[in-house]
Order: sequence, then C-alpha cells, then structure tokens
Amino acid sequence: MSGATPVLLQQVCVQNLRCHERLTWRCRPGVNLLVGENGSGKTTLLESVYMMAWGRSFRQARDPYLVRHQADRFRIIGRWYRFGPMTLEVSGRKGCLVMRLQGREVARRRDTGMAFPVIVEAPQGPRLVDGLPGERRRWINALMSLKWPVAAQVHQRYLRAIMQRARLLRRNAGDAQLDAWEEQIVASGLELDAWRSSLIREMNELLSREDLPEGCVQIRRSGGEYQREAWLRRLRDKRHEDLRTGLRFGPHAERLIFELDGRELRQAGSRGQQKLAAIAMRMAECELWRRCRGLIPVLLLDDAWEALDRGRRRSLMERLSSHEGQVLMTTPNMPGLAGDEIQIQNIEELCDQVDSFEHMGEAA
Repeated sequence: MSGATPVLLQQVCVQNLRCHERLTWRCRPGVNLLVGENGSGKTTLLESVYMMAWGRSFRQARDPYLVRHQADRFRIIGRWYRFGPMTLEVSGRKGCLVMRLQGREVARRRDTGMAFPVIVEAPQGPRLVDGLPGERRRWINALMSLKWPVAAQVHQRYLRAIMQRARLLRRNAGDAQLDAWEEQIVASGLELDAWRSSLIREMNELLSREDLPEGCVQIRRSGGEYQREAWLRRLRDKRHEDLRTGLRFGPHAERLIFELDGRELRQAGSRGQQKLAAIAMRMAECELWRRCRGLIPVLLLDDAWEALDRGRRRSLMERLSSHEGQVLMTTPNMPGLAGDEIQIQNIEELCDQVDSFEHMGEAA
C-alpha cells in the first residue's frame, strides 16, 4: 500500500436532513459500525457522507425529500483528512444545492468526488448484481474514466455518432453521410472495447483475491466481438432494421454478467451470495482507485449484514478489518463481535452536539 493515501472522515454533522434535526457522528480510521432500529436514520448518515463527496444522494432523492419536514433547508458539515484537515459542507433546499470546500463554493462537483472518493454499496443504491444492465454498464464506464480520463470523451463521441446516424436514417439520408458517422461509431467503439476488455481483466484479477466461501467472482462480457470491417459491414447491412429497432450492437448495448464459480449470480446466486459478491466488487473498486489515483476511498456499506448467516458475517468483518481504508457500515442488529478493531456505535446514543456543529460552521 506504499504511496496510497487513505481518505478519512473524522466527523459529520447534519441538520434538518430527513429524520434528523441535529446529529453528530464521530468516526475513526478502520471499521465503524453503526447500529440502530429500522427507520432511525442510519442510511441517512451514510447518505450525508456520499453527498459531501459527489453532491447527490446515492438514493437519487430529490431536494423535497432530503429536507426535514417543516424545515427550510438541510445542512451537512464534515471534517475530513486528506494530506491534512479539510472541511466539506453541503446545504440545500428545494431546487438548490451548494457545496463548499474550506468555505469556498465548489464549481464542479465531480472534482470534489475525485479528491474525496466515496464508494457505496447499499440496497437503495445502484444494484450491480441484480439490477438493470444499464447500471452495470454505467459502473464499468465510470471505472474506465477513472483509469483513462480520456475514455469519457471517447464515450460521448461514440454516443453522439450513434444519435447522428439514427437522425440521418429517419431523414433517409445518402450513403456518404451515413458512412462518415458509421466510421466514427466503429473508431470510437473499438477504443472503448479495448479499454473495457483491459479493465475487466484487471478487475477479475483483483476479484480473484477476494476470498468468498462459494468461490471467485468474475465479470464476463456478452455482446459479440468487434472487428472493424465486419462491424462497418454490419452497420451498412442493417440500416433499415436499425431504423425500426435502434442500434443494438456495440459497447452501449452489451451485457456485463457477474459470475460466481462459473454461475451467473443474478439467476443462480442466493441473496447472501449476491450481497458478498457486491461487496467484493466494491473492495476491488477501492483497489483500482489506489492504483490509478493513489487514494483509498471511504467505503460505505448500508445494511451490510443483510441475508448473511453468522459465519459469513464473521468472515465479512474479518475481511473489512484487514482493509486499509475507512469503512462506515450500518446494520439493524447489534453485532455479536468483540474486539478493538471496529468501533461500534448506536445511533440512538449519538449526542446532539450543537456547540460542535456551530463551531464547525463558523470555521468553514
């Protein structure tokens, strides 16, 4: 892990966020386990951490649902450590959200997320294993942009070429115009294909290190092989068909299949197997951040023990305790684990630190 810097959250204070009027959560490096009854706002605290990094909720919630009932606006203040102490603040109301770093308004939210990376695995977040194919494609595309920043531009160029071709097909345009855009589709698509293949090989190598009871999680592509001349010929031959159905061949349409010991998880895996596999993929994602950016993200695991028996819970906690980054996780059940490697807190016992909250606000 030499040369990698863990991103740490030391304290988060929330005001008028969902069910919380005022609440302060102090965290330490390593595993922080937050327990409490259903509906007590555990997920909301993880949500506040994610919002400080990315400026949005992983639950895709909109402003009216974020602000506490009968309040005007919400506020989140976090004390972070990355090469030194930093303060992040998010405040918002209906139709408006403002992020501040060290008291200055953030112009590009993505820049904050890249500087203070946070990765989440939550039932209400993106579902990699059993969600829609588009969620898995967006996930792999984001990892491609992490490893090769130019990949985002190439992907936009590829999608633009697809849209322009579709527009020309509706207009019954001539072959010369269509040929030009189809050349662009193939040129950009082949670049994306090469990056995606390389990334999946690397992710599979990282996933092979995750020791799951049932075997090894691997990622497989299902979308055909891409050869330049054959792809161009296919685009020319299927213009009339694509006019009716849309273009269904290419990196934008292929499926990513997650397998456990050779079986497709989405169809054959139990809920517990899917849960552990999803966490393993997030752990591999953390390692990719370390390799590409030299940062170890904060890992958020909501309802981390869902569908896990006692043995798998213990195995999960042992794996998380060996992780060199910070882990913030929740569970509705008081764990039966003892030791000094994890910090266990009950959300009902978190004190309302009004003075601390106001002091942080003044400092920001």
